[in-house]
Amino acid sequence: MNVSTTSQTAPALLRVLSDGTRLRALALLAREELSVGELSRCLAMTQSRVSNHLRVLREHDLLIERRSGTSTFLRAALGAGSADSAADRLWSAVAPDLDAVPEAEADRLRLLGVLAERNTDDASFFDRMAGDWDKVGALFARGEARQRAAAHLLPAGLTFADLGCGTGYVARALVGLCSRLVCIDRSEGMLEEAERRLREQGASGTEMEFRRGELDALPLEDGELDGAVAAMVLHHLPELDPALHEMRRALKPGGTLSVIELMPHREAWMHADLGDRHLGLDPTEVQAAFARAGFTDLRVEPLDDRYCPVPSAQQPNTDPRGGESVALALYLVRGRVPQS
Repeated sequence: MNVSTTSQTAPALLRVLSDGTRLRALALLAREELSVGELSRCLAMTQSRVSNHLRVLREHDLLIERRSGTSTFLRAALGAGSADSAADRLWSAVAPDLDAVPEAEADRLRLLGVLAERNTDDASFFDRMAGDWDKVGALFARGEARQRAAAHLLPAGLTFADLGCGTGYVARALVGLCSRLVCIDRSEGMLEEAERRLREQGASGTEMEFRRGELDALPLEDGELDGAVAAMVLHHLPELDPALHEMRRALKPGGTLSVIELMPHREAWMHADLGDRHLGLDPTEVQAAFARAGFTDLRVEPLDDRYCPVPSAQQPNTDPRGGESVALALYLVRGRVPQS
């Protein structure tokens, strides 16, 4: 039923649109036709509270209703009316700014979830959702599910090592991908912290060992490892060759070594703050050291990531930017031990 035209006067409409919840509801209903229950879920509110706001919007002819069985579906009666419509003129002025409302993004994501449930049998729906699906279909608390799925693609019984493990930030990604994980570092303090963090994370079927040792004298048997990672450690070494020969010795025939390193840079404060011996390493030099150590199937690739250290406040005169973080380029070098 239509009410008098006074309900469409500018003062009356301004009072209606001054409420944030009603604006959020109209923004959703301008995108999609929704039932009252679906709208409540999108707004993360009780249905009774949403119904009170819908009553106000109905009184001002701002909704179009459609019944389907026992359900009532709603959509906004805005944006397609006459140029003489006060409601359409006000909506045209307000709508472009609604994406800036703090709750707008959460409302939209909940809307995508509601529509996904409604359209699970509709392949065209997923075509439309492709651009936003990572925001809805890939929201996991820890990411452990996909890591466990990847782990089951690998052969059972593998032994990996994190060489120069530090506090275990790389080792955390290896837990669950192998049967045994050996963490090695020259610092007892680093090893203790790595063990504490990894034990708290949980083993996920991986037996973990923590060994103190140098990269050029690894506490590993010949051919003990199926694979190893050395992340951000080579630039701490005086020479590359002794460490890479040791890593090759500890790997089985066919075993793989992956190294993550910094591209050459000019952040001299990292000598004092982070103990870096070299300001990054040229990837061609690292690749050549791999070859000299006897690795084959060499591969060098840039990484879509950055290392972002922050200068220490204890070294105030070493950083010209006054303590701001930097973003340093990374690359990966991979090599395999020959099968024969």
